[in-house]
Amino acid sequence: MEGSLFLSNLVHSFLDTPYNQWSFVIRMGHIALATLMYRMFMQFHNFMEVEYLPVVSPPQHQKESAARFAERTGRAMASALNVVQTYHSFADYALLSKAAEAGQENFSPFMVEMAKIQKLYHLSSSEAVDFLERFLAMNPDSSGCVKYQDFIRVLRLKHSRLSENIFRFIDVNKNGTITFKEFLVASAHVMKLPLFRQACDVAFNESDEDKDHYISLSEFGGSTSLAIPSLAMSEIQALFEMFDIDGDGRISGDDFVTCLRRNPLLIAHFNHHFISKDLDAETGLEEIV
Repeated sequence: MEGSLFLSNLVHSFLDTPYNQWSFVIRMGHIALATLMYRMFMQFHNFMEVEYLPVVSPPQHQKESAARFAERTGRAMASALNVVQTYHSFADYALLSKAAEAGQENFSPFMVEMAKIQKLYHLSSSEAVDFLERFLAMNPDSSGCVKYQDFIRVLRLKHSRLSENIFRFIDVNKNGTITFKEFLVASAHVMKLPLFRQACDVAFNESDEDKDHYISLSEFGGSTSLAIPSLAMSEIQALFEMFDIDGDGRISGDDFVTCLRRNPLLIAHFNHHFISKDLDAETGLEEIV
């Protein structure tokens, strides 16, 4: 009885207060504080449902791998909640943030379930964000797809058979466009091949004709022209500037490797050097090309 009387007096005190005396009332969203408090006091019952998951016991072979047991537990949780199990991780949020900074309105094409890709290729979040930055420079359309001309423009390639082959390698669906996931997986696949670093070293040493540990513009032009004939000097210059990371007018070994790690697919530019070299793991280099 006393509780009901207290609530009644509280409500009347709010209703009897002149509007000009509480015009400063704080609003939570679109609900006045008085209304909110009234609803809170009048809600006498709250309901909560607790559902316990079945006990998930790891088999003997999974006791040695916490990751496998975690996957099995994740499937059990997804089944109990009646939702689809995905491999999204914090790295996907980093990609989403990067896409938002670039002004993209549709984020779904850039959420690629990074947990699975990181597991396959041991790709870091920062590396994935760098690849997204390159992809966004290719001007993807509203569905997140990039066309061939925009692809070769950003990589400073010329239309050629080699450029078409690189694009087809990425275009898994063979629909004439590439998605970020296709671009990311293709780039990560090439960069994480065991012989990728060796291929970079071979390409640099073969392009460095005078063996001064730097590649000059003329040496670079001679090397790339073998892969893409009839390159104009302006096109060679543009590609050279992309490899010249520190902008000192020559390409050092660190410049060369850094550029190819940012753009692993460009290693195909130097495939003629791999063919001419007798390497222990020749088949691995052929896979890179």
